Amino acid sequence: MPLPLPVSQEREHIHTRTITIEAYRRGDGLLDVEGRIVDVKPFEHHMMDGVRRAGEPVHDLSIRITLDDSLTVVDAVASMDYTAHDLCVHAAPNFSNIVGLQIGPGWNKKVKGAMSPGLGCTHIIEMLAQMASGAKQATWSRKAGESLDMPPPEERAMDQGLLNTCYPYRENSPWIEKNFPNSYIASDRIDAS
Repeated sequence: MPLPLPVSQEREHIHTRTITIEAYRRGDGLLDVEGRIVDVKPFEHHMMDGVRRAGEPVHDLSIRITLDDSLTVVDAVASMDYTAHDLCVHAAPNFSNIVGLQIGPGWNKKVKGAMSPGLGCTHIIEMLAQMASGAKQATWSRKAGESLDMPPPEERAMDQGLLNTCYPYRENSPWIEKNFPNSYIASDRIDAS
């Protein structure tokens, strides 16, 4: 059961942003990763381009990227059902510019480059960073009974792009020592350097 956040001060709810990322293994072997971002406010509010009723989305934006086994984008399609400005919808077709990019080091920079100057939607571009992470999560796991095809721990090394990115992936963590001993560096060796 999740642990709740500590109680905050008295406050008023003014905005909800929901981001959903889902991955699907396709029959042709490709991977679809779909992201959706929805922004709503619990009260009627005025914007430069109009008025939104309470609960009516300010944004309802979606993108699907289709990836091959190397996590290279082979197709991208965006949909913008609710936008802050009427012109925003014209950016949706431009997301085909990311076809050919590969998820990995430099992904965010490559996406921003493909969508510059001002060809995209900042919210979808930001969500693509999380979608890349979601794609990796989707490909790293297998259903019960499916093989992970991993070598034994003594033959493994942690990907350098992941090492030291979070608490268990620290080069001196017991998890790294157990699962990726070739990447493990004892604390005393780290402190000495």
